[in-house]
Amino acid sequence: MTRRGYFLRLALSIVIDLFDLTLGHIPVFGTVNDGVSTVVLFALWGPAGLVNIWEVFDFTDFVDGFIPTATLIALYVGWREGMFGRGSRPVRDSATSSE
Repeated sequence: MTRRGYFLRLALSIVIDLFDLTLGHIPVFGTVNDGVSTVVLFALWGPAGLVNIWEVFDFTDFVDGFIPTATLIALYVGWREGMFGRGSRPVRDSATSSE
């Protein structure tokens, strides 16, 4: 996964969480949204996206909107893939090097 591809997926995960926070409180629609979000997150992040299935079991559709599960999954996968930390140092441009 490229760095650009990762951050585009992260942005989509944030949009999913914002959608869940704002419109996820509507009865039945919120539960359907949680199910569709789980399928989308599985497609984006693989098996880690299945963690989002816990939101389907919140029948009140209230608590799960305040926990950014999709964003947390994206950050976990990014951490596991080395998108942060030592692996994220900027690459030196050979045109500006002093060698």
